Formats: sequence, structure tokens, C-alpha cells
Amino acid sequence: MSKYRYPQFTHDADVPINRVRCPVHGFIHYSENERQVIDHPLFRRLRYIRQLALTEFLYPGATHSRFEHALGVMEVATRAFDAVAIKQGDLMEETFSRVEGFADAPMEKARQVLRLAALLHDVGHGSFSHAAEPAMFPDSGHEALSVKIVSDRNLLGNVIDQLFWEGCAKRVAQVINGSPELPRDLILLRNLVSGEMDADRTDYLLRDSLHCGVDYGRFDHRRMIESLEVQETDLGLEIALNRDGIHTFEALILARYQMNTQVYYHRLRRIYDHYLIKYFNELKEDVALTPEYVIDNNDITMMVMIMEDAERGPEKRKKWAERIVRRNHHRMVYETGENLNAISSKKFKQLYSKIQEQFPDIEFIRDISQAGIHKILTPKDDSDEGRATITLIGPGKSRRGIGEESQIFQSIPRNFQCGRIFADLTHEQTERRKEVVEFAGRMWKQL
Repeated sequence: MSKYRYPQFTHDADVPINRVRCPVHGFIHYSENERQVIDHPLFRRLRYIRQLALTEFLYPGATHSRFEHALGVMEVATRAFDAVAIKQGDLMEETFSRVEGFADAPMEKARQVLRLAALLHDVGHGSFSHAAEPAMFPDSGHEALSVKIVSDRNLLGNVIDQLFWEGCAKRVAQVINGSPELPRDLILLRNLVSGEMDADRTDYLLRDSLHCGVDYGRFDHRRMIESLEVQETDLGLEIALNRDGIHTFEALILARYQMNTQVYYHRLRRIYDHYLIKYFNELKEDVALTPEYVIDNNDITMMVMIMEDAERGPEKRKKWAERIVRRNHHRMVYETGENLNAISSKKFKQLYSKIQEQFPDIEFIRDISQAGIHKILTPKDDSDEGRATITLIGPGKSRRGIGEESQIFQSIPRNFQCGRIFADLTHEQTERRKEVVEFAGRMWKQL
């Protein structure tokens, strides 16, 4: 076991003398330099962007923000870094020292870049987080704006370089982006922030579960972190897992599956996501949703606009704004289950057309929810393309892919996909809704 030398700090202002209490992780410590980033308006805006958009309409406690999630990811990533450094600090130090500009303080600089990348990985999120993202970022997603904010000298780039060291912002942006420009010797940092077994997933599963009041996202993350190791490969340092921690990683994947099915893609969450996307698409006809516009707004400013549009806005926007403000949503009349495939997708499309023909006086919405659960390579795969391997390190330093060892990964679906049809029927139209539901059920069997 290599000796771990706890990183010193390149400057007194990097010593974590500040702290904030977190309901998930306890105290989160940060330095004076990090405080200036946290207090910067570009990061502070995350206080007013909710983690789960309008999920509070079904889970009233889901009012937590991207701000607290970002702090939590920084804490988890740091704990993971320290856990593997205790075991393999010499290997990490040797690796990081090869990065340009890191030779004078390899562990200190790598750890600081990791913390900043974890803290700022979501800084580009727009109002209502992922829910409105298809309308706000149809081509690139929020990650591209996060990278721009971090690297642009007129945004956070100059601030980061002045607080830490020249070139720091560039490294942070590379870790967030995972771009080809990311040095091979810093790939470990990218995987700790955003990979198959990462700080981002760990925090949002625990935090969202807590605030929604459900147990689906909880797992023994402390045990998983303690089980982390690193191994040297042709691609650089990669995360590995001590065999004793296999069940904690399995639990993370099961938590991800259950949170996707029960929270993130809940039928009511999906219909309000639909309204938000429709609203923002209509808004784009009158307002250019530029990066500057996205940065200047948040959930509060946009909800004020939505509330105003619900009363007196243009008719195209008013329609969707009213749905949100008055919680007047479509009701689900058909659901395929969680294993929609190519064949059943075609059948689902036909069903939607049949229902529209049968009930021309009712407005229907068709939705397909889909999410990736994991990418772990298993013996059932014909190819390793697009697959990930987490190495299990057992007694005598034996190595085996977790997909070979775990029955969970060989059984749990890699993807969740569910088709739903919603009807514009009020809560009081019970009999009418029942008629549609019964027709949909009969028709599905006949198709």
C-alpha cells in the first residue's frame, strides 16, 4: 500500500476554513477562494433553480436547488479522491505530476481542479433544469454552457485563474466536458465527477430521495467510497472497486432505476415537463433564448412570466401557462410499462392514432419516457462498443469485470423506456376517462 501524503494547499486562501451544513452530508467545508466562486452571481443563481423543476407538484418536498446539489457533488468527489489517495497516493501523485503546470504541486492542484469541476459542473443549467432543456438547449445541452461559463475570461474564467493559478479554469472546463483535450493523466478526475460510479449520481440520488420523501435513491454510499481503488491502464488511471464493495455499486444502479421509474419519469412529472417545453418553444417565437438570456433568468423570474402569461399572455403561451399555474393537467389513459422496444413502439404509435380517431373531441398527448440506467459490459454483450467496465479487485489483486461477477448487471435493464397517452379530461370526467381507458386496453390487444 502506497503512503498517502495529505495535500498541502498552494495558498492560505485555499485552506477550507468555512463550512455549511448539508442535510445529506453533514458539514461541507470550503476555502476562502472557493467562497468567492460560490458567492459569484453566475454560481449564486443556482440557488433559484430547482433541482427537479415542477416535481413539487407531486412530491411537495422537492423544492431543493441546483446550488445545494453542486456543493454536495463537490463534497462527495473530494471524499472519493481522498479515499483512493489513502491507498494509492504515490501512483496518483506520479500520474498528476505529468500534467503540464502540475509538477510543483500535483496532488494539491488535481484535488482543487476536481473540487471546482464538481462544484461548477451544473453552472450552465437554465430555468427548470432538465425539464426545459430540450427547448433551451436543443443541440448542445446545459453542459456546453457550463464549459463556456467556466472557461470564458469574461465570465468565470478570469476569476478562477486569478484565485487559483493561471490555466486552472481551462483544466476545470476540460474535466467537466470530458473533451479530447483533457489530458490522459486527468481522466480519473472526470470519472470521479461524472462516470458510471460518480459523485454527481451519488449526490442527486441521495438528495432527491430525501427531499421527495422516498427511499428509492438511498444506498450505502459511504461504503462504496471506502471501497474505491484506482488502477493504471492504457487509457490512464481508472476507477476500480474492491470486491467487498460490489453490493454498494449494485445498490446505486438499482437506486437509479427506481428513481427514474418512480420520480424522474413519473407520469405527472412528465406531463408538466411537456407543458414547460411547449411553453418555452412558444416563448422562442418572441424571445431569443441566448446563453445570456438563460444566465440572466432562473425559476423565479420565469415563473413570474408564466404566471403573467396565464392571465394575459399571448394565446399560444397562455394555453400552456394556464396548465402549469392552475395545475390543470391531462390525465393518463394508457401506459405501456417500462420495457417499450422497437416493435411495441410501432404498436404504441398505431394505438395513439386509433384513440384519436375514436375520440376526436378530446385532445391527446403522446409521450415516450426514456433514460439510460447503466452501461456496464456483461457476458451477454456481443460487443464492448459503448460499454463501460468497472474492475473488481479481489484477494491477491485478482481482477475481474463487475459485469462478469454481478447477477444484478446481467439482469437489470440498461435502459428505461415507457410510452404513455394523456387525455384532456378533468378530474370530474371519471366516466369519460374510463371509456377511453377501456378502449385503449382493448385496442392494444387487437393490434
